[in-house]
Amino acid sequence: MPGRTSCLSHREIDVPMIPKSGPSSFFPASLPIMGAARVRLWPACAVLAALTLVAFALHVVFPATANLTAFFLDRQDRWLLLLETGVVVVVGGVVRQRDSAWRAGKAWPWIAAAALVPVCLLGHDWVLAGYDMSRDEQMASFDAAVFAKGHLIQPLPAMWRDHADVLNTMFMYPATRRGGWISSYLPLNAALRALFSLFATPYLTNAVMTGLGLLALWACARRIWPANREAALVALLLYIGSGQILTLGMTAYAMPAHLVCNLVWLWLFLNRRLWSDLAALVVGFVAMGLHQPLMHPLFAAPLLFLLLQERQWVRAALYAAGYAVGGVFWLLWPGRMWHLVQADLHAASPAGVDFYTRLSQTFAGRDIAARQDTVANLLRFFAWQHLLLLPLMIVGWKIAKKDRLAGALTLGIILTAGIMAVILPYQGHGFGYRYLHGLIGNCILLAVYGWISLEDRQKDWRNALVWTTVAGLAFIVPCQLWMAHGFYAPSAAVSARLDRVQADYVMVDGLEAPFALDLVQNPPALDRRPLRLISNFTSRQVEALICGKGAHVAVADERWFAPMNTYYRTAPDPEAAQRNHLLGQRLAGLGCRIDNGR
Repeated sequence: MPGRTSCLSHREIDVPMIPKSGPSSFFPASLPIMGAARVRLWPACAVLAALTLVAFALHVVFPATANLTAFFLDRQDRWLLLLETGVVVVVGGVVRQRDSAWRAGKAWPWIAAAALVPVCLLGHDWVLAGYDMSRDEQMASFDAAVFAKGHLIQPLPAMWRDHADVLNTMFMYPATRRGGWISSYLPLNAALRALFSLFATPYLTNAVMTGLGLLALWACARRIWPANREAALVALLLYIGSGQILTLGMTAYAMPAHLVCNLVWLWLFLNRRLWSDLAALVVGFVAMGLHQPLMHPLFAAPLLFLLLQERQWVRAALYAAGYAVGGVFWLLWPGRMWHLVQADLHAASPAGVDFYTRLSQTFAGRDIAARQDTVANLLRFFAWQHLLLLPLMIVGWKIAKKDRLAGALTLGIILTAGIMAVILPYQGHGFGYRYLHGLIGNCILLAVYGWISLEDRQKDWRNALVWTTVAGLAFIVPCQLWMAHGFYAPSAAVSARLDRVQADYVMVDGLEAPFALDLVQNPPALDRRPLRLISNFTSRQVEALICGKGAHVAVADERWFAPMNTYYRTAPDPEAAQRNHLLGQRLAGLGCRIDNGR
């Protein structure tokens, strides 16, 4: 199309070539000279200040008690945005312009990627207290333990087949009578973790994914702008300055793998060779099977539409056939797994097994605060990114109107954010906005488009980009890690106390504290004591089963949950003490030895 740059011919936007003079590194050799003009960062300041005002205004109508999204807005995100605005104001007032362009050797991305791996690995223990807090993380670790033993599901002992819910089956396949249990997520994120567990800790998985994501992003930037090494350096700085990338690299979530798969797929797609297209289909198949099947197609669809615009009919047909096969495979996967979990061969498949009924259930349970959730999610996303990501993205959006590849990257962001706002506006746990994590590469590349379009004004931004990265790593990221630790540590402390109980079973009341149900996590083989049981889900039959041999049972009282209630600023359920007392009496009457939790 006349006037538009073809992403498939790898022509560049008309940008000045990089001067050969200048320092050998993209970090300044010394502080900027005082006589130089200050950088003009008022547009970036205005953008962050606007986000801050929206965050504080939203907090007025979206109180912290509404849900976890509102809690994050209250305790974390609005303050992060305020701090980030202040940092950009200071940088704009202190840092001077830099006229010469950057140059850097090929070792920089490898050094940065290698540094990210140990930081994320150590961060799991030091920042996140070595704990899987959300059910998403717990299920990834649960499934990985099953897969590492060579099984697709974990068989359940006979006594628990009719009573598995008391062990916590949230986010597992529903069944009327269980022969085994496994999560209802697609398996490949857990399979990756199982693979790493064979020679190291499974928490190395996301640490490595975080490092690989940087290398894949660098490769994409070099592919899109082969004559402009500065573009790849800008992408690198925006990546390492993202608190969301760093903290999610410390978790068991599937999102770091989504980001890597999307960026590797993009690099292969832009190679325009048969081998790379076939490899991209393999990567796409893996990406669809990581967690949920929808995430990767939302990223890939706008890029594949470019094939139709370029009249690349053979390539378009190849991708269409490949994604059709992969899509059918993963859509059929839950039904196959359910038949392994369900012990009664004649039982009908219940709602919640296939993706259609799951979607129906999601819409039926839709949160009335959906609009506030969506706005808060986007605020949280940018609060956990590099300080200059959004300002540069805004500049890049102008390029997206002219450049097809930039437009496709932008549409992927819009599609994902829009569809998730309709389907699942409440993200629950996580740092930043998890559902956009796989699109952070799109955001960064769009920001690089914005950087390139600045042309003569780049001298206003070069030092600013370096020093906002330095300031972010020195002040913003530590603040984010402190917030992450504060969120995980209380639940980790309660979980550790449950582990120390000298009993066969420990009863946990799910109403004792926010997210107390998530504390009830048991190993797949049920080979650790004490087993954690949800006291709210027990029945007389379950109580008779566990007390039949005089089992030792601990009943956790409200003082055990004090760290969580203190963090969330909630009071213990006033009726929990009475429920625990009655439960203890019933269990004692059935022959159990009772520990009242004191």
